[in-house]
Amino acid sequence: MLKVMLTSTLIASFAATIAPSAQANTTLFESRDVLTPQQALGRFQWLEKCYPGLLVEVSDNIFDPTTPIPNDEKIANLKKVMLYKNSTLRTDAKYLTFGDEDNANPKNWFAGKSPNTSCLQIPSDYRISAVMVTPAMPNYCTTKSRERAYEFIKSVKFSNIENTSSNTFYSNYVGDTAKIYADRSYQLTLTPGFSSAETYPETWHVFIDWNQDGDFNDTKETLFAGVSEQAAQVEITPPTGAKKGMTKMRVTMDYLGGSNDACKEVDSGEVEDYLLYVK
Repeated sequence: MLKVMLTSTLIASFAATIAPSAQANTTLFESRDVLTPQQALGRFQWLEKCYPGLLVEVSDNIFDPTTPIPNDEKIANLKKVMLYKNSTLRTDAKYLTFGDEDNANPKNWFAGKSPNTSCLQIPSDYRISAVMVTPAMPNYCTTKSRERAYEFIKSVKFSNIENTSSNTFYSNYVGDTAKIYADRSYQLTLTPGFSSAETYPETWHVFIDWNQDGDFNDTKETLFAGVSEQAAQVEITPPTGAKKGMTKMRVTMDYLGGSNDACKEVDSGEVEDYLLYVK
């Protein structure tokens, strides 16, 4: 059984259900375990399926363990506190993250984000390292591709993330967080994928909400990343005044030229969203 080592600081994080100002520390952001509210719910459901005893131990650390109630009720109470407000999934949902005794993640191991994920073994030297809070993000415009049969975004490599995917109209990878520093430049590599041996010239656009105002309409927030049948590379440097913290990056690929409007559907290709953590 994995030991539950809840310190007073960790327990205090649950007070964020009343004062939602709890912040995850830098080490944990660097572990890339940043979830949306829906993924936080999936994390809890995964633990409920694979490690129910762990949730019972956490519940006993938060609530009065001397009150004799069934374990399933203890888990239900914990779920309500961490994830719901007035029967609605919280925007500042809480979830457990894991690491070693230094709160680091040297094995690059992550707990499940869905009840459908297989029950992966938690590393023997890992423990609950923190209660994380889903980052508050603006509501961005939605978009997608009209056609995905011929080409798609195969991979996106940027800073510490390298994500490979298959063909779909839109993919939301906000659980994959790229950490960047405001005073440095980074190479973004975008690779197209094709459904057959035939390749096509693809047009790439990148949109980053540097001032975190919920859109991609401001100066230097739209970047034309080139046209290529092979991997395209572009250097990205945060502009002066870029706001530090969490923000969104959108990548679009379109055989028919694309658009510098991040909200416009692409004709044939794919759209993917990611999170950036600007330090």
